[in-house]
Amino acid sequence: MTCINTSPQFSQATARSEHRPFSLLADGLRFDTSAQFIELALDLSQGIKTCLSLIYASHLAREEGDDACPPVLNVADTECLTRMAMAAAGVLSERAGSHIDILNALHMKDEQTLSN
Repeated sequence: MTCINTSPQFSQATARSEHRPFSLLADGLRFDTSAQFIELALDLSQGIKTCLSLIYASHLAREEGDDACPPVLNVADTECLTRMAMAAAGVLSERAGSHIDILNALHMKDEQTLSN
């Protein structure tokens, strides 16, 4: 077994990463929770659309049975993409529900403040 010396004399300075995660948002919106949710909704809905398009094309190709135009996905991959699309829709639904709960709580708090 190889032994790796992790003593301080061999430690390397931590390199700063220049990588920035991809975002459609302008720099000023990157920390805005509403903008982040809208970006997530766009990303997930586009992914769901892509999954469903591939699933539909594969089902259609299987029904036609044309050897010259086989399905894009096999049955197992079709099932995996179906589950992935369902999971993505679930994440989107949960996040939207959380945002609605927060907005309702803020609204109730504002109404209580105004009524006092």
